[in-house]
Amino acid sequence: MTDILKTLRALYEKQGDEIEHWFGEQRGHANPYFYTSVDLRHSGFRLAPVDTNLYPAGFNNLSLAARARASRYAAHYLSERLPQAKRLVIVPENHTRNLGYLENLAVLTDILIGAGYETRIASLANNEPAALATLSGRTITQIPFADAQDADAFILNNDCTGGIPPALLELPQPILPPPQMGWYRRRKSVHFAAYKTLAEHFATRFSLDPWLIAADSHGCGMIDFKEKSGLECVAKAIDEMLARSRKKYAQYGISGEPYAFIKADSGTYGMGIMTVKSGAEMLELNKKERNKMQVVKEGARVSEVIIQDGIPTIDAVDGKPAEPMVYMIDGLPVGGMYRVNGQRDTTNNLNAAGMEFVGMCDERETSDTDRKSVRECDFRAYGIVAAIAALAAAQETYPSPSRGEAGRGA
Repeated sequence: MTDILKTLRALYEKQGDEIEHWFGEQRGHANPYFYTSVDLRHSGFRLAPVDTNLYPAGFNNLSLAARARASRYAAHYLSERLPQAKRLVIVPENHTRNLGYLENLAVLTDILIGAGYETRIASLANNEPAALATLSGRTITQIPFADAQDADAFILNNDCTGGIPPALLELPQPILPPPQMGWYRRRKSVHFAAYKTLAEHFATRFSLDPWLIAADSHGCGMIDFKEKSGLECVAKAIDEMLARSRKKYAQYGISGEPYAFIKADSGTYGMGIMTVKSGAEMLELNKKERNKMQVVKEGARVSEVIIQDGIPTIDAVDGKPAEPMVYMIDGLPVGGMYRVNGQRDTTNNLNAAGMEFVGMCDERETSDTDRKSVRECDFRAYGIVAAIAALAAAQETYPSPSRGEAGRGA
């Protein structure tokens, strides 16, 4: 079996300049969005992205050094694209009182202030200013969105699962990232198709098997879990994917039984996800399981799914299964963390009840003494794969937004 982290690290040590040149060439096709986070799975022989978010939360889990890098990269990104901007406004998720999310907003504000910008938080749901306590006991103030119209640009931290809020459509100012890339419209199948193309290009250029850095995926057509329509097509695709996985396992001498994730083709928060080891399992879902799969965040109905081959995680923190998460500004890795879940096993989705976050360090920093973190991390290898995913997100293509969606993005 191949140790993919050693492979990528050795590749960068030998051909780092060529790798950076390759990334520069790809940026010529499409620049990455303002910020991105990428969930990775590492099995020892494979390292691949399994989710890419364009409106990431969790900045509070980054180390102090990572936050400082984020400020530097944000300053460069914003000065190039919005040279006249001085005042920024963060637009958060609506109606949230999650203390961890509020801490994320506080740290994101710190990062943007550190980049040299006056920064406020404006809620789409509030008519009056609201002072909210965060996880660490800090207090942040969310002003009404109507009081933020003097902003030079808006930083969107709301994934628009339920559609673009009407107030955003009326703005003349730039919105980063554009709300037109919200989960109401964006599809994981489109993202991973774009990622597959880039991964194959990278692998060909640097003599790798692309399977080692990409999860096989397949987007399915319209389905209805309640009425059980379209499930036969999904079951067939599962069996075909598992057959491909068995061939790759045999090629690399990998023991274990392949499996697959079924995921809602849009949305996040770990909702609308299940694990299967055969197509028959899809046809045998009971009513409770079908109900769980058919609704995601904000009550959005699941009408399309993506099948993704499962990558068991080899990473663990204190004996609990873990997976790396890399955060980027302008497609450049600034830091990361591990999602840890002692209530799940190494094959399961870890983005579920029981998860916690543990810091990640890289070769340019040591652990902060006041936070729990993993001291030995292969951040260079994680960063290469995550950066390809950030590029892929920028290269996703969709039909032009309808007239009602037409807002000004950047």
